[in-house]
Amino acid sequence: MPLRSPGFVNRSLHDKLVRAYAQEATRLRDLAVSVTTARLRSRLLEEAENQERLAQAAKRGIIQPHFQPTGVDVPVQARRVA
Repeated sequence: MPLRSPGFVNRSLHDKLVRAYAQEATRLRDLAVSVTTARLRSRLLEEAENQERLAQAAKRGIIQPHFQPTGVDVPVQARRVA
């Protein structure tokens, strides 16, 4: 059974990636409103900005979702041993 090329990314999967980064940025900003320390608030807002940058990069196609084939058995030699 032929597999799709790792270079092909489903458009809806790409849109989900963009939305996920944007939603995480919103979540972090909402969380920053309720924290009591300036240091933590600053760190949360910094991370929210980072998530926004990632969302913009995903919109431009710089970041792509990872291709994850399903139903494929990985040979024993290729498995990572922890």
